[in-house]
Amino acid sequence: MRFIAFLTDWGMASYYVGIAKSVMKQINPGVEIIDISHDIQPFNIREAMYILHRTFPDFPPETIFCSVVDYGVGTERFPVAVELTNGSFLVGPDNGTFTLLIEQYSIKKAVILQNPSYFFRLNPSSTFHGRDIFAPVSARLSMGVPLEHFGPTVDSLRTLSVNRPKFHNHTITGEVAFCDRFGNIETNIPGQLLNNFELQPGDPLDIMINECSFNAVFFEAYGLSKKGQILVHTDSSDFVEIAVNQGNAREVLLDNKDINQISIINKKKIFINKKT
Repeated sequence: MRFIAFLTDWGMASYYVGIAKSVMKQINPGVEIIDISHDIQPFNIREAMYILHRTFPDFPPETIFCSVVDYGVGTERFPVAVELTNGSFLVGPDNGTFTLLIEQYSIKKAVILQNPSYFFRLNPSSTFHGRDIFAPVSARLSMGVPLEHFGPTVDSLRTLSVNRPKFHNHTITGEVAFCDRFGNIETNIPGQLLNNFELQPGDPLDIMINECSFNAVFFEAYGLSKKGQILVHTDSSDFVEIAVNQGNAREVLLDNKDINQISIINKKKIFINKKT
């Protein structure tokens, strides 16, 4: 059985999620729909990009990822469906939310969704492609309808620029991917980059954001640090997370600002180098 993994910025207080899932079920009553999240920050395609990338490995091959964070609905941006080389599918607007997945897994085939016979309504609403295009196409894909039936092929898709993680001179640099509901700062830095620091529990680190420096410590679990202490560790998706024990790292470090670049500096290593 193919799953449909559903991601939007619609919020669970709206009726849009229920309507789109009803469309999927009307077309394929037996399909299993799994809600990834419907609380993506409105219009935040970067957050959607990172959530999709982190979610992807925990779903089986041939899953259909229906992602609708679509600030350009009704404009010239294309609705697309993509088959990746691992057999999974991506359905949604061509606005960059699929950037990391198509880079890592590569496109086998991509099409523009232009065949109205597979739409929920022959004349789709200019504001609800989630119901009229993306939901029915996802359901048809779950039934095994070939990708080429939905429209013409497209050679490339839009991508977003990303501050690629790097390690240089005892400093790891990357970007803020998103913040979770606890205020933990999720970065795009692979946890394995922390291995360059050879850290022990409690080792000090500096976090640099917009030329502001914050003292932090390395601990693998929140409760090992003091209440209110800033800590750095590898999260359950194997990326570096910055947290405040029983607090909100977003409020403490980002001050609720939209900030991308972030650096983590190994204070212990720098101190040793200066001494020698």
